[in-house]
Amino acid sequence: MIRLGVMASAAVLAGAGAVWAGETDCGEARLVWADVKDSGSAAAIQSFAEVYAECPIYSQLAREQLVEFNGGAPEPEEVSAPNEDTRRLLVTDLRPRPEPDPDDPPYEPDYSDGEYECLAVASAPGQSPYINGVDWSDMDAEDAIGICADALLNADEADAEVVAAFARALLKGGELQMALEFSEMAAMEWSGLAMNTLGALYNEGEIVPEDDETAFGWYMAAADAGLSMGMHNVAYGYENGEGVAPDIDKALEYYEKAAFLGYDRSLLRLGLFYRDGTHVAQDMDRAVDYLERAADHGNVDAAVHLGLIYETGQNGYPKDIEKALEYYFQAAEEDDVVALHNLGSLTYHGRDGVPQDTQAAFVLWGRAAELGHMASQRKFGRLLHEAGEIEGALKYYRLAAEQGDDVATKLIREIEGD
Repeated sequence: MIRLGVMASAAVLAGAGAVWAGETDCGEARLVWADVKDSGSAAAIQSFAEVYAECPIYSQLAREQLVEFNGGAPEPEEVSAPNEDTRRLLVTDLRPRPEPDPDDPPYEPDYSDGEYECLAVASAPGQSPYINGVDWSDMDAEDAIGICADALLNADEADAEVVAAFARALLKGGELQMALEFSEMAAMEWSGLAMNTLGALYNEGEIVPEDDETAFGWYMAAADAGLSMGMHNVAYGYENGEGVAPDIDKALEYYEKAAFLGYDRSLLRLGLFYRDGTHVAQDMDRAVDYLERAADHGNVDAAVHLGLIYETGQNGYPKDIEKALEYYFQAAEEDDVVALHNLGSLTYHGRDGVPQDTQAAFVLWGRAAELGHMASQRKFGRLLHEAGEIEGALKYYRLAAEQGDDVATKLIREIEGD
């Protein structure tokens, strides 16, 4: 557990709005801001900014909205160059992790309602057996920061994983310095997510000097703490020689460890290895097994690869158009352009027992075209062309041509007579 009360005077905690040594109630600020932000009153927002000036998260939101009221845009925050002289936490600084007593009952965290809410909106999938977590792309950073800050405000002590989830939300929200500080606090308590976040920060090199070896060390610590995401990152490092000497056997070992825990990206990686015979002997049965498990965990890329395998019988695997459609539709529901395009082709041509349906192809190719898929832009343009909608056809032909589609360029010339 992290004693928030002891650290209340630390500059980073004050800066994050998580714990306050003074009298300003930043939990109250969050509730008041919910009403003030939509009031449409510059005076009310100005007053809020003055009253809650010591709550940086909410006072900053108020200042940005005031700038918008004045017809401008918020000035981008200056990111100071990494200070290489600043001593940061290293893996070697961590105290040995205490060995669990086999006679003790299994540890079950006693989260408050606020901590549960924070973990629900900010924790990573696989971080905790008690919370599903949220994918990075699905996280609402502003909402998660507010919820987690509120939870920490109301806690004398906080579970390290809650602090790590807050740091993850800060990272998503671009608050890199605070994300770094909170991750270091949680890493000191052996939070795997916090260690993985530190690895990412050292990989990116925006707030600390870029250092692949230090990043790999943090990923390994995250893996040792049981985080499947950390195991995947360790495997990737071994596979590609990032921060460590390449070692394919070690890479496979850690991909397998993460896959055993259901980490979809490792399942996908192993599936592609066995499909292509990369690093392992080609084995389509094992490839499909890994890819199906990844798709079951929501991995869109795995669903698309399965669709292709079942549609085309890749590497001699038995064709199954019903399964191909099942996986294509799974991916298409997430707006995957390859799945949308391939479904459009199947329905337009009526191949492999799929009923011919030009209108369905129009919808599918149109959606993929809007999302920027080159071949779909040309084919959607051709459907518009055949329907006599010349201007619409030209629009999509040009979009495809701009991406290097020579056929679309030829069709434009035919229409324009050049």
